[in-house]
Amino acid sequence: MMEMTMSVVVYADPSKKPEPILLGGGDTDRVTEIQGFVGGAFDCVKRGCADETGQTKPFILVGYVHDEGRILNLPLNPMASILFEQHIFGDVVLTNGTNPESGEYDGENYDIPFEFTRYLMESFHDTVSESVMFSKMLAQSVWQANAKGIISDDEMNKIDSFMREKYAENGAPAAQMGDLPEDIKALLEKALRHTFLGGDE
Repeated sequence: MMEMTMSVVVYADPSKKPEPILLGGGDTDRVTEIQGFVGGAFDCVKRGCADETGQTKPFILVGYVHDEGRILNLPLNPMASILFEQHIFGDVVLTNGTNPESGEYDGENYDIPFEFTRYLMESFHDTVSESVMFSKMLAQSVWQANAKGIISDDEMNKIDSFMREKYAENGAPAAQMGDLPEDIKALLEKALRHTFLGGDE
């Protein structure tokens, strides 16, 4: 039986918290296990992680992702997209790629540090969930304001272009109104005021 590795599943559904799992704990080989979690053939993405608190040594975070997630129209995974700073689709399995003895990446899987798992399950998940809910609320208000003639097609297109560009840069939209340029913020406030608060000009 292969050695078990503490890993984490990050779900595409932002309402679901990341879940610790044991790879190598079942009757199937590790490749089949990962395929079961991501839904098919997979590829891997990597990035270096450093813990600013100093509780965890820097390590290489490895994400196993469906290799045709975009083609198959799997849902965008906001948490994984932010973690790896690129668009990631579908559920993702995270492991540690740093050998604890050599401190080097060697292509094997190692336990995800406990503190990092806790960070993913708590503060990081909550922040991303809030950002997703905020962006959905903004999108709904802009659409309704445009339908009511409160903001023009040009204004809606300006907001849409900005948000798409911002999303492409960061993997997720801005989480607060204060993060936005003044002209975009003014348009969004106008849309929110009229669609949710019933305000007047």
